[in-house]
Amino acid sequence: MNYPFKKIIRDISNYRYILKTIKKNRETVQWKKFNLRADWIGRLYTVVNLPPEVTLSPDSPDEIRPAYVLEQTKGLNEYLTTLNLHEIIIPSLEPIEETDSYLVVYSPYFQKMSFSWFVYRIIFILILLWAQHKFGIFGFIKKALVAIYEFIF
Repeated sequence: MNYPFKKIIRDISNYRYILKTIKKNRETVQWKKFNLRADWIGRLYTVVNLPPEVTLSPDSPDEIRPAYVLEQTKGLNEYLTTLNLHEIIIPSLEPIEETDSYLVVYSPYFQKMSFSWFVYRIIFILILLWAQHKFGIFGFIKKALVAIYEFIF
């Protein structure tokens, strides 16, 4: 059976590993070689500039540019594999406006945890707090459990 809570724990563990790895390797030669940057969320960034051979060639269509960027990030992907990040981050390519460059963003991959997951949990907790304040439901539950315990034993 596949338990969603187990996936949430794994997502949190992977996220902590990403943050720890970023902190540990931020000043290494390899990190600087690939011109990597990281934000507080744990995303990794780098920019790939397209050479004139790719941008000015009449034989190469615009659709070939992302393929060129992926080819240029091959070394970076191997480096991220050595850091054991290859299975817990996802790359995305975004063209930078008015330039011949692409922003490559490596974001943490979450199987179960998402923004909506957090929102639903916060709403649920707020409803429970409101119900406790308004009706004292947890006191009622405690009294019911004590009564059941006393009845059984």
